[in-house]
Order: sequence, then C-alpha cells, then structure tokens
Amino acid sequence: MAETPLPQSDAAPPDAPQPGTNSVAVSHCHSQVSSLKRKNNKESDIWQHFSRPDNYDPKIQYTLHCGHCDASVKWLSANGTSAMRNHMKICPKFPENINANSHRQKKITSVMKSSSGAENVNPIALWKFSQDVCREELARMIILDELAFKFVENEGFRRFCSMMQPLFKPISRVTIAKDCMALYAAERKKLKSMFLKSKQRICLTTDAWTSNQNLSYMCLTSHWIDKDWNLHKKILNFCVISSHKGEAIGRRIEECLVDWGIQKLCTLTVDNATSNDTAITYLKRKFFKRNDSFILGGRYFQLRCCAHVLNLIVKDGLDELDGAINRIRAAVKYARSSPQRAQIFKSCVEKEGIDCRRMLCLDVTTRWNSTFLMLETAAKFEKVFDRMIDDDDKFKKELEDVGGPPTFEDWEDCRLLTTILQKFYDATTKLSGTSYVTSHLYFSVVSSIENKLNTLMCGFDPCLKAMAVKMKLKFHKYWEPVEKMNMMLLIAIVLDPRYKLTYVSWCYEKHFKLESSTVVELTEKIMDTLNTLYVEYQQLESCNASSSSQNDELEVDQPIFAENDDLSEEYEKHMAEVENNVDKNEVKQYLDFPREKGAVEKDGASLESSDNDGRSLLPW
Repeated sequence: MAETPLPQSDAAPPDAPQPGTNSVAVSHCHSQVSSLKRKNNKESDIWQHFSRPDNYDPKIQYTLHCGHCDASVKWLSANGTSAMRNHMKICPKFPENINANSHRQKKITSVMKSSSGAENVNPIALWKFSQDVCREELARMIILDELAFKFVENEGFRRFCSMMQPLFKPISRVTIAKDCMALYAAERKKLKSMFLKSKQRICLTTDAWTSNQNLSYMCLTSHWIDKDWNLHKKILNFCVISSHKGEAIGRRIEECLVDWGIQKLCTLTVDNATSNDTAITYLKRKFFKRNDSFILGGRYFQLRCCAHVLNLIVKDGLDELDGAINRIRAAVKYARSSPQRAQIFKSCVEKEGIDCRRMLCLDVTTRWNSTFLMLETAAKFEKVFDRMIDDDDKFKKELEDVGGPPTFEDWEDCRLLTTILQKFYDATTKLSGTSYVTSHLYFSVVSSIENKLNTLMCGFDPCLKAMAVKMKLKFHKYWEPVEKMNMMLLIAIVLDPRYKLTYVSWCYEKHFKLESSTVVELTEKIMDTLNTLYVEYQQLESCNASSSSQNDELEVDQPIFAENDDLSEEYEKHMAEVENNVDKNEVKQYLDFPREKGAVEKDGASLESSDNDGRSLLPW
C-alpha cells in the first residue's frame, strides 16, 4: 500500500536534516557556508577616510579623526558608520565637497554708495515690502531735495512709483506733510537725547533778518565735535522773533537752549550789529548762574563773524571804483536782457575768436563776492564789448545813463580789482566752510589781509591806494588793536601743530609791526590764557574722579603723633608732587615739541587735505 505525501505546510525545510542523515555533518556544513558569506562581504569604503582601531571592543565608544580635516567623530561598532558618513558630507577639505562648492552659485552681494562716495558691500537678504518704510524714505527725499509737498501728486512721479513698486500706495501732499513733521519729531528726539547724555559743549551761530512781508526771522545753528572727532552742524531753531532788539534775540536764544537741554556753551558767533552785544550780555546774565556753562567765566563767549567783517571791508573799498563797476555792470545787464541781445553778444564772441566756456553773470549789489565773479568773467570778454559798440547801435545809447560803455581804463581797473578781491574771496570761502573746523584759520587770514593792505597802501596807483586806505580803516575798526582779538581764536592757531606760539609772535612782529616789548606781553597773555584753560579742564576732570573716590573712603581713628615726624620725608613728598605736576603739564610738552614741518600751505590754508584727517592733536 502506497504512502500518502505530507502537506506542503508540514514539510520539513530544505536544509533541515532528512530522516536517516547525520545531524553532526549538517551542522558542520552550515558553519562553513556562514563563514564563506562573511568572507565575501566587502569592507565599508568609509574606512578609507578614517583609521579603524585595532582589536576594538564592540561595547566601547571610540573617537575617530577624519583624514582630511582632522575633525573628531564618535563611533560605536553597534551603531554602524552613519556618523562618519554624515561628516564626510560636510567635510570642508574633502575633494568632492571642494569641487562641488566651486560649481555652486556664489553669494550675491549688493554695492551701495553712501553720500560720501564710500562703497558698502552687503549680502542681499530676504526683502519684504513695507509701506511705512517707503513713506519715511519719501519724506526724507522731500526734505533733502527741498521738494514741494505737491510733488507726490504729480502724474510723472506716480507713474514711476507704479512701475517701480506696484504695491506702493500713492499718498497726498497733506499726508507727506504729516510724515515730514513726524520724521522731524523723531530726529529731534534723538538729537535732544544726545545733548542730554553727552553733556557736549556746543558752539552756536545765529543771524536775524527781515523778510519782504516785514517779518523778523532768526536762525540758531549748533556746531560740535563728538568723541570720534567728527564735526557736526545742526539747525536748532528757525523762528519768527518780535523784533531785532538785543533782549528779544537773547530771550529767544535762551528759550531754544532750554528746550533742547543744552547747558554747556563754548562760543556764540554773531555779526557786528549792536543789538547782538545786548543779546550776549543777556545770555551771560542768565547762564552765568548755572554751573560750568561757559569757558573761563564767559570772557571769550562772543565771536564776531569774520566773513561779515571781510564783507564790510571790501564794500568800503569798492566805493572808490564805483563808476567803473557800474559801467561794467550795465554792459553785462544789457547783454543778458533779451535773447536777441544775447545772440548779438554770442556772434561777437565768435568773431573775436574767444574760447571761454564761462557765461556772463550779473551780480547782487549787496553781495561783493557776486560782484567779484561778475568782474572776473566780464574781463575775459573785453574785446567782445568793444566790438558791440560798432555792431549794436543800441548798446552805446542805453549805457549813456552810467557814462557810456566801459573804457580801457575801466577794464584796467577791473583787472587790478579782481586781483585784489581774489584774496578776499579765497579767505571768505575758507572761513565759510561748514564741513571742517575753521577757527585755526582766523589768525592766518587776518595776518595775510593785513600784509596785503599794507602792500597796496605803499603802491603807486592812486586809485588802488585810496581804496586800500579806506579798507584799512575798516580793518582797524574791527581787528585792531590786536590786544582785543578773541583769545579763543589765538589759542586755536597755537594748537595747530604747524604753527604753535612762535607763529603768532612772528606775525605780531612781521605783519602787525609791533614792538618787541608788546610782542612779549601779548605772547605771555596767550600763554597764561592757555594754561588757565588747561587747568580749568584738568580741575573738572579731577573733581569728577575725586567725587567718586571720596564716597569709598572710610573714616578711621588717626594717632595723635605719627610714627615718624621727620620733616625731610614730608619735604621729599612735597617736592615729588611739585615735580610730578610739572611733568604732567601737557601744554608745556606740546609747545616744546618740534612743530610739524612741510605741511604749511600758502596763505595759511586749512588742515583739510588728502593725507591729513584733521586729528593731528590726538596724540596730545
């Protein structure tokens, strides 16, 4: 009878020992197959970059080092090689990573130029449109470019905004006016906070005038140098005042300073109006009661505007050549009065073959510097005006009211006058700078003008000599005697390392023609003022330091008699303090140190140059 086969589910596994076979032989075969499988497994390629420890224990964690960057990686046999593989993906010295990084897209940067021309390179970050930020920058543009509020309602501007940024919502002129006021309030708050925290000593300039509507205005401007030696200029107030009386001006300035929280003042520069003297007296009386408001008790608080004095001097001199100037002015006015006359003037220029790109400019009679520019340009077209006498019949007829067209003598006087006025024009330009310090230029400018006037007074031309005499009288009214010069401006030139005190003494003797005894007396006065100023600042610094140290001192009982009452030791301590104080006098050290040579420019130019950042005094 045949046997029935077992179901497949109950069948024995293929490698199970069959009935009737040797179980020991089967187990031996299994072990051989397993060992063959292990020998055929390849070692992980990660070990090409790491060194495997010999005879490692699977239960111990080892620290392995990368063969490329020497970075450390924790490795446990039971965890496999994943930690090492993750490191190789970011290894900076792995050749495959280096090649891959070279083909990646480089970081995009943006180059932005500041107002000073410097380039700022910044990586482009994720940007998000903000209506508020755009409105703030638009308000800045309106203020900086002095645009009208209705500019934001112009069709061209709105079309530009819609193309540049469609998300920007146009605003009205009323809204931009409010934004400008909000921006002013924010900037004012920051500036006021700076004044309160820094306790900075401020220099002020002010001026007042009357508008066509018969309203009196006053502007107050502040100037100071911060801790990084950067010069700042900010308009503190532009307001209507009740009158030009000195007390009204002084009261308005006081209100402004109190409102800004300004307590420490250095100088106040004003013009030569007598009402300003009253305003200065008022401010001294109000601020003198406050501690440390002025330098040296406010003796040198008032400064007269040097540019304004130069203006008065030149205007007196121009009166001597009033006829020649009027004839040249009338000729220039005629050539500019209509397009037809301008075309005639242009044709005469072409006929004379004059190659000058500068065009005629008409002056403002109250501003002598514009008169200088008009004369300087007109002198280049002397031949053109002479030709217009023949080519244009109306030219000579219309100038009959001023004595006819300019004559040869008028042009000669014009050329001589422009040579003289060039000196004053350059001086005014230097002293009117706002982006650099000008106090150290004052004495050099005054000395050079004194020398120029003395030379003209000794000349042979009677007209120029008479003009120089009138200018010297005005010069003497404001800048002589030299004993009345503001000491702060003299100290400024002494602190210029190119000049120092010897330059002042030399100018007193060379240009001002003072006697030796007077020069010595004035030099000692400058030195005494400089030392007094130094001691005042030294005491302020020591008081601040001692006030903090006194709080830390403890009162202890002192013996009635010291252990050693020898007077010699007390004397030695006294002399040590005296010698130490002498050594610490930085004023004497500075003046004894050799001055900087080779840096003095012609006619006492300023320190501002490409190789001088204006910080020559920082080592002191």
